[in-house]
Amino acid sequence: MQEIRLAQIKDAERLLIILNETTLDLHKKGISQWKYPWNEHRLVNQIKNNTAYAFVIHGDIIGTFCLETIELIGGQPVEAGSLYLSQIAILPKYQGKSLGSAIIHFASSLASKTNKPLYLDCWSGNERLEDFYVRHGFESIGNFPEEDYLIRVFKYKEVQNE
Repeated sequence: MQEIRLAQIKDAERLLIILNETTLDLHKKGISQWKYPWNEHRLVNQIKNNTAYAFVIHGDIIGTFCLETIELIGGQPVEAGSLYLSQIAILPKYQGKSLGSAIIHFASSLASKTNKPLYLDCWSGNERLEDFYVRHGFESIGNFPEEDYLIRVFKYKEVQNE
């Protein structure tokens, strides 16, 4: 059984492990968008602000992500009240099992229910992830500088019922 729920303070240590393990795995692949180690204080604030989520399978937290309101992405202004899906981290041994798709579905459903635009980004050049986002209903709105690299920003395209 799987569920996605708001993270709780008691989950912070586990989420930190997941974020750090996922970051190291990305670094091994040459993707350095995330810094290691993760800032525990920042994560605890996200939990307290109800923007951090836990992905749970059979009672074990195996992933996490953040969903928060933004005004800027990639230094560019976005519609007021837009949602930003970030920090999607799934333990490497669980990757490739459609869990990322479940997270995207959760976030896009929430955005649709609340009538808010949904954005996300990734390290520009991570073609596999870029293709994944496009297959899941996002469109690229461009590359933007972030520190010493570029990020590709995506916006969810609402699927129109015919």
